[in-house]
Amino acid sequence: MVWRATSGAGGEQVEQMRRERAPAAVDGSLESMPGKATRHFDQTADLATYAPTLHAVRGPQQLLRRLASPRAQGEQHLHGFTEELRTSTYVDVRLSRRRRPQLNGSRRAFWLVVATSLILAGIAVLAGAVIALPSATIRIAPVVEERSLVLTYGIIAGDAVDWVAPTRVVRVVVQAEAELPASGEKQVPEGFASGKVRAVNATIESVRIPAGTELVGTNGIRYRITTDVTVPAADPFGSQAFGVADLPVVATTPGPDGNAAAGVVSGQLGTGLLYRNVEPISGGTMRTVHFVTEEDLARLRAAVEQSLVRQGSEELHAALQEGEVLVDETIQSAPPVVEFSHQVNAETERVSARGSLRVSAFAYNPATVHQAAQEEAARRLAQATSPDEVILGNTLTFGEPESLGLNRWRVRAAAKIQIVPSERELEIVRNELAGKSVEDAIARVRAIPGVAAVSIELRPSWWPSRMPDRSSRISVVFGE
Repeated sequence: MVWRATSGAGGEQVEQMRRERAPAAVDGSLESMPGKATRHFDQTADLATYAPTLHAVRGPQQLLRRLASPRAQGEQHLHGFTEELRTSTYVDVRLSRRRRPQLNGSRRAFWLVVATSLILAGIAVLAGAVIALPSATIRIAPVVEERSLVLTYGIIAGDAVDWVAPTRVVRVVVQAEAELPASGEKQVPEGFASGKVRAVNATIESVRIPAGTELVGTNGIRYRITTDVTVPAADPFGSQAFGVADLPVVATTPGPDGNAAAGVVSGQLGTGLLYRNVEPISGGTMRTVHFVTEEDLARLRAAVEQSLVRQGSEELHAALQEGEVLVDETIQSAPPVVEFSHQVNAETERVSARGSLRVSAFAYNPATVHQAAQEEAARRLAQATSPDEVILGNTLTFGEPESLGLNRWRVRAAAKIQIVPSERELEIVRNELAGKSVEDAIARVRAIPGVAAVSIELRPSWWPSRMPDRSSRISVVFGE
């Protein structure tokens, strides 16, 4: 506690109290202890004109407790003053209750402002101390390298390619028909010869011949009577004539074999009747007939299959989407199904065939394939980098696709690779750099793989060229 000189009512009151009670405050009379009493009295006299002033504060909380205590309401300062005065000067100065100074509201507000200011000042001091702590920022420019990769790609697997591009399968079903005249030709009998055969009855009784009765000619052909016929009896008396009747007949054998000249169809029936064709029997003919041969079916099959293949290719191209291209080498088809209207040896003027075919092929969009190849090349380039390497995305470039022949290409992908030290390695380095000189720190960081350049910034700027003692005050940032 330091005391400062004051003036005013407070000083006069203390002086008055000193005068009134000074004899009781000293152990013995002033006369009995002239030297000591005089010295204490002089000190008391000097102190009577001083008021206590705070020179060093043990803490803001202590000051607030003193200000907020019940004794602070009207008596804290003066009473504390007298107590300290009595302690330090060995003088018992007692003030009467009615003369004890009281603190008014403005005085309390004053001390509250003082306490608040002291607290804020303490906070500012602490913040300044934190800010004043040294810190270092290590700026690392990582190594940047260019990497490239060449990707060979195609549509069909097994063509010595690194990657097979995605394709779409196109499937169609086509139908075709064909018709040809039958090339087979032959002669066949047509129609049955017919005529009349005269029957002669030499008996005196009529004879009835039913329809269906067959007569055999000398040519070996049988002729069938087509209607019932009654041959009259002979007249044995006046005319002595035989009974005669004509029998309508038709050959049982078709074609010209049934034709017979007059007299060919002759003979005798079991009833005794004699028969003979007095006129030729005719009407049997031959006609030319066409029939199917094996060659006809073979020609039809070839024609149908050729039409199916042609239509299959046309239908596949028609089924392509915009921008797609058909891979002709991949066109595949199931065995065609062909059905014929007639089989071999069938008699017909014309023969036809109908067939169906299922066809499929690969199709691709060149623009889509080349873009997918670039993405695949970028993916493989990324896979070829190690975990501590990073591809700079804005540096990735691709060359133009180069054709290698039938549906095969190659493309080159290139990018810049940045080598980034791992967090664990950086943490180890931070611990090693604590307390080192800036030169040693730069040399240590430059030894890390992937570091192209390094600079260290110290704060505050006036701090010596030395790294902070705490690794937590060292930060690492990456830049160009």
